[in-house]
Amino acid sequence: MRILIFIGGILIALLGLVVFQQTKDPTLLQGGLTLGGGLVICGIFSIKAKWHGIVGAAVLALLGAVRTLPELGAEPRWFHAAAAVICVVVLVAAARCLLAERTRRSVEILRNDEKSPPQ
Repeated sequence: MRILIFIGGILIALLGLVVFQQTKDPTLLQGGLTLGGGLVICGIFSIKAKWHGIVGAAVLALLGAVRTLPELGAEPRWFHAAAAVICVVVLVAAARCLLAERTRRSVEILRNDEKSPPQ
């Protein structure tokens, strides 16, 4: 999951740079660097605090998806579509990872309850 967060962040930052070279629109550059940089920071943060970094990346991916999906009709369409796809992929992967961890913890609790003697 950590590698996906890093790749998504770097790709979005690179998208911001590429679209700035084509359109000279500084708001698209700022958006790409902010979102991409935030995802990279979450990836770095997940090295020491795994779940905090993953949750942070999920929140940023949700914000990025909510911001880019309505803009799919605006120019440049390919930029908004690519950013939306990356954000949705990171969001879905983070949600699946968090649900798997929740299931693992629930199973662990149930197994520990079976091993303990009844009182």
